[in-house]
Amino acid sequence: MAAGPRAAFENRTPEPGEVDMNGKGVVLITGTTSKLGFGFLIADTLTRAGYRVFGAMRDMATRNEQAAADLRAAGITPIEIDVTSDASVAAGVDEVARAAGGRIDVLVNNAGISSFGVSEAISIEHLQRLFDVNVIGVLRMNRAVLPLMRAQGSGLLVHLSSLIARVTMPFMTPYSASKAAVESIAEGTRYELSGLGVDSVLVEPGAFPTDLMKGAVFPTDAATVAAYGPIAGIPQKMGEGLGALFSSPNAPRPQDVADTVLRLIETPAGSRPLRTTVGGHTAPIDGLNEHTDQVTSGWLGGWGLGDLLKIRGAQ
Repeated sequence: MAAGPRAAFENRTPEPGEVDMNGKGVVLITGTTSKLGFGFLIADTLTRAGYRVFGAMRDMATRNEQAAADLRAAGITPIEIDVTSDASVAAGVDEVARAAGGRIDVLVNNAGISSFGVSEAISIEHLQRLFDVNVIGVLRMNRAVLPLMRAQGSGLLVHLSSLIARVTMPFMTPYSASKAAVESIAEGTRYELSGLGVDSVLVEPGAFPTDLMKGAVFPTDAATVAAYGPIAGIPQKMGEGLGALFSSPNAPRPQDVADTVLRLIETPAGSRPLRTTVGGHTAPIDGLNEHTDQVTSGWLGGWGLGDLLKIRGAQ
């Protein structure tokens, strides 16, 4: 992905027990528990493409033991990481770096929790959990890998976002809000890293038949839901519509998201787009993204920060 420090590393003979980095690079992916999820598909796709992939999950020795076995069977190395724990993130990233000769080339921030239903009726405890995973978890992971990437002079942060981070979807409001926060984190980080050879990008999927809703947070206050009257029945109709879409011959393919991540990784450093949409009904969001790029260019330029828009690869 980059010249300079990486080239020097790849062109030497590995020490005994050290990973031979003449392959395509080292990738760490969060949220790889489910074979039906984006995380597993991305990990499997990158492994088949020649990358050395580490799949992060919680409780891999207990309730997720089978998930860890599924990763191993696909040639992916499972790593114990709970993105809501500073200590777990630090230990997991250190373990990956030690196993991979001191490098991490790509981090894919995929771990996430969804929400569905009347937002007012979702407990504060559940909302805190959602934002800890979806937002603070991303910050924890980025902070853990960036010292390595900055030292390498190369690296890529991939953030799994959503189309509804750009246009809020009612009855998925907390999830939309958390992904909007991820958008700001990824974009701001991109500009801050622009002279250091490290890219930060966003992948914005539409609706796909994964098991994201399996771990979602739902309303727990029945009285509050009832107070919304007929409006409270809208989420059920939304769910039925998605179910019909996902069972149709034209159902979206989750593999498209994995293929998009692979394509971004293999795009030369410094020329990757900030945002990439995937799935159906993306045209309005593509138009919004294009307009936002123009506004951002003028805004940062007006503050004398236009040079941060010129994303550079490693020297």
